[in-house]
Amino acid sequence: MSVTHSNWKRALGALLFALHPAALWADAPAVVETDVKYEVTVTDALSAVREMLVSALEARNYAIINVLDVQQGLASRGIDAHPLQLVEFCNLTRAYTITRHVPEFELFAPCRVALFEKDGKTTVMVHRPAHVLSLLAKEPKLSDEGRGNLERFDADLKALLAELAQGGF
Repeated sequence: MSVTHSNWKRALGALLFALHPAALWADAPAVVETDVKYEVTVTDALSAVREMLVSALEARNYAIINVLDVQQGLASRGIDAHPLQLVEFCNLTRAYTITRHVPEFELFAPCRVALFEKDGKTTVMVHRPAHVLSLLAKEPKLSDEGRGNLERFDADLKALLAELAQGGF
């Protein structure tokens, strides 16, 4: 009986190790982070990635402003391009906490995700709100609430791309 119990414990331990999040995501693509952008490349088709992103954004209370199919627009001009789409989105309430004091924020709003598909993989890029904050930080009218919301936007987008990389939608 102890041999069976021992084998069962080993099997359970192996299963728990295999199901551990770090083991599940060991092969997951990493989110590339620069001062200007977050970027991740996944092995899903652009349309599937776009639908996952739209759902995840809406679940976080972001309004989808526009989805632009750049490839289609270029095709109508006789230009052959890889699939390329832009998804524009905004949390209007939080964005207004910035705009009401610093109207220049509207130069960066709404946020935009760029999706590029090539060779069966989709690359997702987003301009970091932290970069926008670094540009507006010298603006004396930027409120603490507005600064905090830019930081929340940045954290939201990093988490969103990390979830996408991990297949967590």
